[in-house]
Amino acid sequence: MKLIVLLSLLWASLAACTSKQAPVKPPTPLERLGRETQVAAIRAQASASDARSAADEFEARLNAEASARSKRQANVVASEITMNTMTIKGAAIEAQKRQAATAYATGQAMSTLAAAQAGMASAKALAASHVTQEVNDALNNLYMGLQEWKMKVLHDPTKEATKAGMKAALPYEKALQTIEKRVSDYESRATGLSNQARGLRTIASGLAAAAVKKQGGGALKAAQEDMMNAHIMMNQATQFEAQGLGLIKSAQIWNVQIPTYVGAAAGAAHQKTWQYAKKLFAPVPVSFGAAPPTDVFLEKGSSLRGVHN
Repeated sequence: MKLIVLLSLLWASLAACTSKQAPVKPPTPLERLGRETQVAAIRAQASASDARSAADEFEARLNAEASARSKRQANVVASEITMNTMTIKGAAIEAQKRQAATAYATGQAMSTLAAAQAGMASAKALAASHVTQEVNDALNNLYMGLQEWKMKVLHDPTKEATKAGMKAALPYEKALQTIEKRVSDYESRATGLSNQARGLRTIASGLAAAAVKKQGGGALKAAQEDMMNAHIMMNQATQFEAQGLGLIKSAQIWNVQIPTYVGAAAGAAHQKTWQYAKKLFAPVPVSFGAAPPTDVFLEKGSSLRGVHN
C-alpha cells in the first residue's frame, strides 16, 4: 500500500511539471488502458506481498504451536521415565534390604554355631562325660535346625512338590494329547468321507438322469454306460459312508477315555506332591481302579489305512 501511494505522488508531480512546461494533451484510450493496467499490476503485487506476509506469519504460528505441543509431550515422557526410574530404584533398594536381612540371619546362625562349638570345646576340657553328652546333643539339634533352615531357604517344599507332581502327571498328559489328536483325526477323516459320499451321490444322480434322457433319445449304449457308472458311484458312496460311521464309532470309544486320563493325571500329581510335602497337602483319596496305560501312540498312515479304505 505504501508503494501505491508513492507511485501516485510521483505521477502527480510528473503531471504538474509537464503542465508547467507545455500544455498536456489528453491521454488516448490506449494510454489510459496501459496506465490502468500498470496501476492494477502494482496493486496485485502489493496484495501478493501482503498475502505472503500473512502466510509466513500463519506458518510461523503453526510451527510455534507444534513446538509447544512437542515440548509438552517431551515433558510427559520425561515425567514417566522419572517415575519408572524411581520405581526401579525402589525395587532395587528393597531387594538389597532383603539380601542384607538374609545375610544377617546366616551370619547369626553361623555365629551361634561357632559359639556352640567353642562352648563344646571348653566343656570337654572342664566338665564330666554326661555334661559333654548333653552339649553334643544340644549341638546336634542346633546343627539339624540349621540344615532344615537351609533346606527351606534353598528348596521350597511347595515348589518342589508341585514340580514333582507335574513330572508324575506328564505321561498321562502326553497320552491324553495323543488320544485327543486321534479323535480329531478320526472325526476329520469321517467328515471327509461323508463329503466324498455326498459328492458321489450327487454325480451319480446326475448320470442317472442323463442316462434316462439318452435312453429316451435312442442312445441305448451311452445310457447303459452312464447308468453303470452311476451304480458304481453309488456303491462307492455307500462304502465311504460306512467307513465314516466306523471312524465316528472309534472316535467315540477313544473320546470316552479322555476323562479317565484327566483323572489319572490329576491323581498322579496329587500323589507325588503329597509324598514330597505331607504337611502341606492333603492325603490322596483311596482309589480302587487301575491307572490307564500311558503307551498310547498316534496312528499314522498304515494304521488308518485298514479302517478308511
